[in-house]
Amino acid sequence: MAIRIKAKTYGPFTTAIGPGKVIHVDTAPKQTVAITSPSTEEAGTPVDFMISALGACLALSFHHAAQEMKIDVGQVSVQVSGKKAEDLPDRIGSYDATVSLDTMPGEEECAELIKRAKARCTVSNSLNGAVNMKMAG
Repeated sequence: MAIRIKAKTYGPFTTAIGPGKVIHVDTAPKQTVAITSPSTEEAGTPVDFMISALGACLALSFHHAAQEMKIDVGQVSVQVSGKKAEDLPDRIGSYDATVSLDTMPGEEECAELIKRAKARCTVSNSLNGAVNMKMAG
């Protein structure tokens, strides 16, 4: 069976930083998110959003995997934390994700769900992706 990958482009998203070190990111046509460092009550850090994006992607991927396997798990909740690497370059060295379900399947089904979710999560699969930068103009 041949695997088909759907071509898709993301963005562009505009990010701008101004006085007060608050970054405004246009993430959707009618949505703007404030990001700062260190975090405040009103805005998280870029790393907070990356870890949140990982959790959201894993939850969606897990949900889709359960549907593929025709397993009713109810609500899927994923709690993700990251640990900063202790060497350079600055980065998150590891992530821990814990999945909670309304209905827990058997051990073998859980292992298969985790395998499928990890394989299809675009965010987790992209964390080592190339970042190509250039200057505008």
